[in-house]
Amino acid sequence: MQMNSYDVTQGSPLKMQEYADLSDIESPVAFQVNKEHFFKTSLTKLGIPFNKTKVVASLYSLASDGKSWPPILIFSDGQDRKHTSCLMLSREEQCLKSTVIKVSCPEPKNVHFPKIHNMKTAEKQMKYKARYDMMGKLLQEIISNEQDFAGSLVVEIKWSKPICTAVLQSPPLESQAHILAQVMSGDERSTAHGFYRELEMLRSFVNGLETGEILWLADEGNTPILEQLKMLIERLKLGDAAKTEKEPPQNEMSEVLGLDTLSFDRRKDLDFTDHLWNILIQCTSYSELEEALKYVFAVLSNGEFYPMVHRKNNTVIAQLVREACAGKLRMPNLAGGIYAIQLLAEIGLEKLRQDYVHAFLSTELVVLGNIESFVQTEEPLSQRLASLEKLHHVIEMSVMLGMFLKLSMQTLNSVAIQMLKYYENNSVNEKHLFDFPVPTSQIKSMIENCAPCLWQMEFSKPVQNATETTKIVLAEENPFPHVGWSSASENVPETGSEDFRDRLYYVIRLEDRVSVL
Repeated sequence: MQMNSYDVTQGSPLKMQEYADLSDIESPVAFQVNKEHFFKTSLTKLGIPFNKTKVVASLYSLASDGKSWPPILIFSDGQDRKHTSCLMLSREEQCLKSTVIKVSCPEPKNVHFPKIHNMKTAEKQMKYKARYDMMGKLLQEIISNEQDFAGSLVVEIKWSKPICTAVLQSPPLESQAHILAQVMSGDERSTAHGFYRELEMLRSFVNGLETGEILWLADEGNTPILEQLKMLIERLKLGDAAKTEKEPPQNEMSEVLGLDTLSFDRRKDLDFTDHLWNILIQCTSYSELEEALKYVFAVLSNGEFYPMVHRKNNTVIAQLVREACAGKLRMPNLAGGIYAIQLLAEIGLEKLRQDYVHAFLSTELVVLGNIESFVQTEEPLSQRLASLEKLHHVIEMSVMLGMFLKLSMQTLNSVAIQMLKYYENNSVNEKHLFDFPVPTSQIKSMIENCAPCLWQMEFSKPVQNATETTKIVLAEENPFPHVGWSSASENVPETGSEDFRDRLYYVIRLEDRVSVL
């Protein structure tokens, strides 16, 4: 049986295939599709010859005359002289708009770059955009040879004046930049990693109250819990509890990378329940936790010492300490159930609440009024945990932006406040893309050392009631791999240079043509 000329091996001219990334193409077709993971296929061939593309376009024009038809995207095989990758068609009121997209693959010495002075753009409205991937391959090589930082960080800058005289021209300092950022907690190189470790343990205890499943630490041969408690109590009697605890390992990220980043001093005003938390989170089983708490309560009931707890510490253990000081201690019943977990979760929430308040205020990241709603103590344990997770995400973002962009504390303050306002009505979503506007002058030193991953110029002219737009996009990734080769291909020519400015770019050209009907 003879196959139709538009069989699956060639690709359909009318049916979208999961294939190309059009996230940077604003068009009647492109904006209707998912821009995150668009168009991936295993087809070895895609599209039809360009002359057949024009035939399909003519059929669309005739069939849609006087009707409200949806726009279409017709893939071309790119074998014509100008390497046409696709044609987009849409009907707009009394006109038919067609957008031809062409791709030029990287060539040595960038001879495929367009010459702006030949485009006669003087009387046209110009728009420019540059995008910098601050966590891209190049910057990672400059900063660290280890795995990528857990997040994404892109700087996007748009401007219209002054007029650029060459492609890849740097943005003017008076333009407005936007930081598009995501960050995931848990990267060991973050100066906030110490908070993260404790928050993870606390999450396990709080969630365990509902599920009954606790993620205990593995027994690593540390000093036995009871022995640590005895040492703590002896030191407390002497008024010198701090010496009983090991200093947490300091994150030397900023020194290793040579970057200015946000760092946090350890809180000094720890009370008895804070010290207790630092020891009890090392328990490896419920029975060990229960035994440790029984020992603590027995010592308190004997009146051997009266430890200090903060006035606003309203945990059960803090109340028991106050009862012991008044000679009215009632021994809690820890037998069975998960009461010991609840006591541990309470003191953990209280300690981390104080730790996060100290972190924000000591670095002058925000003032107390900005975080008051996140550090309330009257809410259920799970809700208090969720609030601390929000505060932690704000700190992680501030650390990342300070590390990679060297933002001023004033700018980090604006970032933190924007995130806190967002989290007043939203739960933590580490995939959420935050958009922080900043002056380009704030990040000038960083973008000067980082070539753009995308550079775009756009000019338009009115045609009666419509507009014809031409876009020229320089991108490191080929959005249409069936035309030429993908950026990961072995066929891409090497520049022979390690200079970050000598990068390989695909040139994507989009040209509108409006036919008034």
